[in-house]
Amino acid sequence: MDSEVVLRLDAGDVLVTFVPTVPRTLLDVRRATPDPDPAPGPAAVDPLAAVAARIAADGVPVHPGLEALLDLPEAAPLLRTLETYLELAGSAQATAEALHLHRTSLYYRLQRVELLAGTDLKNGTERLALHLALKVARAAGRLTGP
Repeated sequence: MDSEVVLRLDAGDVLVTFVPTVPRTLLDVRRATPDPDPAPGPAAVDPLAAVAARIAADGVPVHPGLEALLDLPEAAPLLRTLETYLELAGSAQATAEALHLHRTSLYYRLQRVELLAGTDLKNGTERLALHLALKVARAAGRLTGP
């Protein structure tokens, strides 16, 4: 059975209006999201993949600020930085190391993301919405690269 979830920004904008039922097992996630080149082992399963794929298929707008960034061809490094930062739980040190950046450069990029996307990375709801929006963009094929 599917469930409806409504997440809102402080401004009252709807971020997500529909989410399928969370799979009971990781095997259900794998069945819901066929992977043409699956990697072995349970660590390769992304538990949000089914949710992101469904939202992408339904064309639900997730975050207007990320939409603006996706439309800018020169924003690719910023998107990669944001995605890495969110995947690494907001750890500036780990993100800088993963991207081979000086932390000052990382902070500059994150400031640019905030400015261009009209967001605040200190806000937990915004971080969640951006992270989900990045997953949806990837599932929809709008975000490419590593």
